[in-house]
Amino acid sequence: MNKVEGRIDDCLSTRNGHLFIEQCDVIDIVNELGSPLFVISEDQLRRNIRRFQSGFEKGWTDGPVKIMPAAKANWISAVQKIIASEGCGCDIYSPGELSVALNAGFDPQYISVNGVPKDKEHIFRSIKEGARVTIDSTEEIDVVEKAAGELNKTAYVRLRLKPAISGFISHTDFSPTGYIPTDIACFAYKGGLALDQVISIGKRILKMNNVKLVGFHEHHGRHSRTTRFWEEQMKAYARDIGVVCDALGGFQPGEIDIGGGFACPRDPFNAETDYLEPYELAFLHALSKGLSIFGPAWRYKILSKLIELFLICKPNQIVAPTIEAYADACTSTLKKELSQHGVNIQGVMLQVEPGRSLHGDTAIHLSTVKNIKNMTSPIKWSHVIIDTTEFWFTGGRYEHHLHDYIVANNTDAPLVKKVDINGRSCYGDRLIPTVRVPGDIKVGDILAILDVGAYQEVSMSNFNAMPRPATLLVSGDKIATIRRKETEDDVFRRDVIPDHLKESKKARAI
Repeated sequence: MNKVEGRIDDCLSTRNGHLFIEQCDVIDIVNELGSPLFVISEDQLRRNIRRFQSGFEKGWTDGPVKIMPAAKANWISAVQKIIASEGCGCDIYSPGELSVALNAGFDPQYISVNGVPKDKEHIFRSIKEGARVTIDSTEEIDVVEKAAGELNKTAYVRLRLKPAISGFISHTDFSPTGYIPTDIACFAYKGGLALDQVISIGKRILKMNNVKLVGFHEHHGRHSRTTRFWEEQMKAYARDIGVVCDALGGFQPGEIDIGGGFACPRDPFNAETDYLEPYELAFLHALSKGLSIFGPAWRYKILSKLIELFLICKPNQIVAPTIEAYADACTSTLKKELSQHGVNIQGVMLQVEPGRSLHGDTAIHLSTVKNIKNMTSPIKWSHVIIDTTEFWFTGGRYEHHLHDYIVANNTDAPLVKKVDINGRSCYGDRLIPTVRVPGDIKVGDILAILDVGAYQEVSMSNFNAMPRPATLLVSGDKIATIRRKETEDDVFRRDVIPDHLKESKKARAI
């Protein structure tokens, strides 16, 4: 995505052939601090939060709105401090994320404790701190009741529903084949309870002294970028809320949490998957076998031409709906449907838990070209090898991301040469395969991988015993380190040598 002079989005721009994040030239950043690096824009994060808040407030006028970003998307302490300072709540999953949230200063009543299974200790601590617990299994309610009694505190809980989105049967983007309908894929996800379980648990809670049911929760995740998916999801959610409220004798919720799963603008999610590719590769395979009768020289010559012409990847070119469009689809549909199902929303708090959409476009990853390999025979294939790895993008690899990218020190150059952009691990590490780069790309060029703010940095591993890179925070023209680069000592810190291996012994003869 090399760009001519000008603005790319709210936080990225090009000036004199260089990429800038806010007011910082990324080439200066790399020259000073080296690479690889994750770089987060504080200003972009704050802009996204405020857009979510204003967008949902505009559509949900009958009660308050609380944006509660998913900590799992980026649980770096400094990032969570920023979110807390904007008046948000926090969606957490693990005991560690609860610690991050509490240390960041979130109001405990707006910490949403999700996940299944939840350990007994995690439930006890969540109730002790005053956080909201989302009931997501039949086993949890006994622990919640016991914790409330022993701690002599009121436990505030929500019930997690699993509405069947029967109105949206298009394929789910979670599937690398594209053949699984979204409504079926939602059932395959472990989160949420069946309606009969929700009703049974709800009736029990209403009889408890120290446990108070305050509302409902649901989260289906990122199955589709279209707002129609959200419209159908809100219809299904409102329908099930109405059924449960009626079964609980006219119960009226004080909070309704719609979870998250909105797309970020450039939306790299599953963009590496081309649903026509299996057919193209099958044709190529059949042709390859057929060409074998002409001998290897002609076979490779023809295949090389076909590969050059047809095997090409492009980052997603379809911009996702805006935050405001998602907000309008959710609020207008949910309000209408809840009213039709007899649920009064006056004074009800709407809670939203965006993760990827909030963080995605706040960060870039900077890496340096270390090697270039050009194979010319028997087929043409080029490798640009950079000093990062797919193991530092684990979340994105799991979701088949194809991230957009910019040669940050040569942003005006046309993209004409097809290459694989490979990472440094001893895996194939085809980080961005068969894409175009400038024809004069060279060792020392800086590659910026875009939209890595959600799930990437926090899912890194130490494959090949590689120390993980640092993370920086940019605010205007100011730069701060918010997660330092690991050392080799950090990598091996958890290793323990048993006593019987500490003394060197001669190998036994076989």
